[in-house]
Amino acid sequence: MRFSYARPVLGVCLLLLVNFNFEQVETANILGIFPYQYTSPFLVVKPFVQSLVQRGHNVTLITPKSMPEVNGVRYLRVTNLNKRIQKLLESDELFDFIINKWRESILATKMYFHMCQDILSDDAVQRMLKDRNEHFDLIMMEATNLDALCGLVEYYNATLVGLSFLNFNWYTEERAGNHAPSIYQPISHIGYSRDYSLLSRIFNWIHITEEMLMESLIILPSQLQLFKKFFGYSEQKFYELRNKYSVILVNDHFSMGNVRANVPNIIEVGGLHLSEPPEPSDESLQRFMDEAEHGVIYFSMGLDILVQFLPDNMQQPMMQAFSQLKQRVVWKNELFNMPNKSENVYAIEKAPQRHILEHPNIRLFITNGGSLSVMEAVYSGVPMLGLPVFFDQFGNLRFAELAGMAEVLDINTLNADILTNTIRELIKNPKYTLRAKEMSNTFRDRPMSPLDAAVWWTEYALRNRNPAHMRLNKEEISLMRYYRLDWMLPFGLRFIIVFGSVLYLIWKVIQKKREWKKTKELKMLQPTSQ
Repeated sequence: MRFSYARPVLGVCLLLLVNFNFEQVETANILGIFPYQYTSPFLVVKPFVQSLVQRGHNVTLITPKSMPEVNGVRYLRVTNLNKRIQKLLESDELFDFIINKWRESILATKMYFHMCQDILSDDAVQRMLKDRNEHFDLIMMEATNLDALCGLVEYYNATLVGLSFLNFNWYTEERAGNHAPSIYQPISHIGYSRDYSLLSRIFNWIHITEEMLMESLIILPSQLQLFKKFFGYSEQKFYELRNKYSVILVNDHFSMGNVRANVPNIIEVGGLHLSEPPEPSDESLQRFMDEAEHGVIYFSMGLDILVQFLPDNMQQPMMQAFSQLKQRVVWKNELFNMPNKSENVYAIEKAPQRHILEHPNIRLFITNGGSLSVMEAVYSGVPMLGLPVFFDQFGNLRFAELAGMAEVLDINTLNADILTNTIRELIKNPKYTLRAKEMSNTFRDRPMSPLDAAVWWTEYALRNRNPAHMRLNKEEISLMRYYRLDWMLPFGLRFIIVFGSVLYLIWKVIQKKREWKKTKELKMLQPTSQ
């Protein structure tokens, strides 16, 4: 990655990196648990795990069968994870949860429960647990509702490090010990308001409160059930282990607009996957982009959304809009023989996305707003047209829109005119490209690369096994002290006394006036003396 360093002191900085950032630690046994079959998490995990192996650590990964291998890593493949995902993709539930927050939450609860159950009941994992020669110094897992797996931390007396593949939400904050509701963001963005009016803030507070109730009343009891079944520890131990994250590596960075009041154990490593070299394009695609006189538009709905499953009210406007443009369009699309495809469209099933975004003729990226895609657009300085569908995509694109490098459209109200006009505005108005280039410079400018930061903080957690000095402990900081209510209380009392005194005086004046008026009326009613 081309993250910049201060040029006048380049040699000194490199020396400091060698001496401090890469301080050697003893070889550690690391167990990583990544149960998701999706491609994006693997792109983040791969360079991170490779670096840990190169540093001499022994890494064991529990993954689905389909996750590609990293050299030097021992794998425990859980085939039931693949079957579970395949069953979900073939069911109608997947499409229901995209449009309904409650169905999304219920489906997520089922997924978390079955993932933990499949992992802990797997034969290879059970053999590992029963093998007395097995020992792990560090457990590495996604900081999400896989709470039953925290029993492994106690079982092996290990350090716990979390990874968050998505951007920040209130759950990540809670696990890191940061309990300030003023910086909360939802897990589900379905129905979450994007403006800052008082009514929207109240609505969003209710939205997040509902998510917290869902976790407390449904998710955690199901995870506690598995925790007791497989490890036999107490409920108290369950809640204690959930808060033992030494470090949480978050796939986000403040330069993308999501500025946070982070506690020390939240480490932003957004762009970690960019340490891998970009995949080159073939000769045909390269020629198509090189010869684009008016520039190139790249359209992709991510790695896991197939075009054939997109509704007609989204595909047809795209076709119509592209046919009206003079720019060439590279469309990640598994349907090579698309009906009504115009001559300026190049369909490709597996697009070398980073190579395309780095091409000098690229003018615009049309995307669903996955976190990695947005990062790659920011890194390359390419404006975006956002078409979010689910999960964190709404939030990712919202920050890009607020930053001035993107416009976001609702996929439910798409038509060819809106698309064409928005695309032309994004290409012709230089402010979008200028802002994208500014964000790219800010995103790249760091003291060390995201990969180096992730490795350094992981080894820091190994060197400093007690995370207490990095965490906000809510048991030690009362609600009154956290929100400075100890100062507000006497101020409030003084305000109440003064305000009450003023009200009392006003009331007395009104009473006096009423008495005077009444006395006057009585005098007027009395007969005058002759």
